[in-house]
Amino acid sequence: MKKGIAILVLLLTTSITFAQESEVSAGPPATTFGGSADAYYKYDFSGVPNGYTSFTNTDNSFELGMVSLEASHKWKKAAVFVDLGFGGRAKEFTYNDNQYSFMIKQLTFTYDISDSFKVTAGAFGTHIGYELLDAVDNKNYSMSYAFTYGPFFNTGVKAQYTSGKFSFMAGVTNPTDFKSAMETSTDAKTFIGQVAYVGETGSAYFNVSTGASNGSPIRDGNGDVIAPSDEDKSQFDFVATKKLGDKFTLGFNATYANTSNNVDSDLDGDWFSLVLYPTYAFSPSLLLAYRLEYMDTKDAAASVGMLAGSSVIGNTLSLNYKVGNLTIIPEFRIDSASEDIFEDNDGAFNGVNTYALVAATYTF
Repeated sequence: MKKGIAILVLLLTTSITFAQESEVSAGPPATTFGGSADAYYKYDFSGVPNGYTSFTNTDNSFELGMVSLEASHKWKKAAVFVDLGFGGRAKEFTYNDNQYSFMIKQLTFTYDISDSFKVTAGAFGTHIGYELLDAVDNKNYSMSYAFTYGPFFNTGVKAQYTSGKFSFMAGVTNPTDFKSAMETSTDAKTFIGQVAYVGETGSAYFNVSTGASNGSPIRDGNGDVIAPSDEDKSQFDFVATKKLGDKFTLGFNATYANTSNNVDSDLDGDWFSLVLYPTYAFSPSLLLAYRLEYMDTKDAAASVGMLAGSSVIGNTLSLNYKVGNLTIIPEFRIDSASEDIFEDNDGAFNGVNTYALVAATYTF
């Protein structure tokens, strides 16, 4: 009898111990870490740093692009994502941030209200356009004009509902490209939205962004604020991808932006861009990517700088050679403008700019 009782106690104790261990093992999952890095060498045939797109305005120089460090964690219905960037590419991307915060590319908090509906708050990359900030996410290393003159990121809150292959997103944020509204001179906000379809061999996105674009005040010669900026920017954007067979993929981006300024009408204007992205995979380790872009800024505002009053056709050919997590990208680019906007090494201007570069990207 005593022996039977002892066995029963042992079994109960063991069961409780296993239950406790099972409960402990079902705790929060570990944090996931990752990242990427890129660098490049560029030679501009004009002999001077040239071009009006992001991240590659150098000449005859070895350049460090950006190191990205990412961490994410999800527990039950809540998740956090942290994306830090260091280097020139990150600094250009967060150009409105002060020196203490420029390294935060993205920081988001997400709550899943249901399997179909989620809310995200924080700073997140723009939904506008085909190309992304991190070099490892693009097939061409240099960036398009559409990327350069569109929004980079938003800071605010957005909600997304997904039903099968369709999803719908809407949100309200600070003025475009500002992590803090305190760094602007306006209380106005930007409204964003997206309707998306993602299928097995293709996808389509219709994107919109409208509202305060930067909030920069107008200053006099002494640097004193004489009027708040009342600049609004609306952008309508369409992105589509289609896989044609096992080797060929076609991407397309059409975007239109309109800027209006109630303080200075000379800053009013609009522009549009059409970009084609065909890629062909010779093998899993070798891919050829071509980008053809037409950018029309004939009626654009002064915010596009030297491009205002002209149009540009950009041709970019890039080879992607993968060795494990390393990708080597030789690239050749020719941009032709309707006006003489590209500088020569003798200080003169012409309508064509040509350069070559070799880049390396790595994911970890």
